[in-house]
Amino acid sequence: MTRIFGKMNEKQRMGRVKIQVRPKQTVRFPGICVHCARPATESMLLKKRTGRVTRLIDVPLCPACAHSLQRRSGEEERWFRIGLTASVVVGLLVLAFTLLLTPVAWGMGLRLLPALAMGVLGGTAVWLLTRVQQKRVRLPEKQAILDAARIETFSWRATIFEFRNQAFLERFKSINESLLMES
Repeated sequence: MTRIFGKMNEKQRMGRVKIQVRPKQTVRFPGICVHCARPATESMLLKKRTGRVTRLIDVPLCPACAHSLQRRSGEEERWFRIGLTASVVVGLLVLAFTLLLTPVAWGMGLRLLPALAMGVLGGTAVWLLTRVQQKRVRLPEKQAILDAARIETFSWRATIFEFRNQAFLERFKSINESLLMES
């Protein structure tokens, strides 16, 4: 067993399970929260992208954990507002600057096309940079809920899930016993 600085590494703390599931096939989950194992009525979307294919799967959450996912820390809210404002300002500045640099002989319609494209690209770049900072300043309980489950990998016939909560993992295995595969 590999230990890093006296603690278990990430892979060892998460329980892995591989099930046979095809795209658009329903995955059965126990009626308990993936994070705290309380009765679940809400859901959290897991998303994994491989190449051009994205797999989306809803996992169950209790109302308290779902509420915690909606909350933002003060810093996270600040970076959200900064990102929104900065992306709009940068987008408009790039739009105006591109309009000034394109030849007037092209006409307004032809000048507006690249200007809009450049403005959207500039604004999107700023938004994505501030999203990275938002993720860094998330509330610890929110991050713990988001880390409770994930799709490690998937193919056309199987999906590998990782769960932190052992009670949830055992119930998930018992519900999907006929679909279990060796990982």
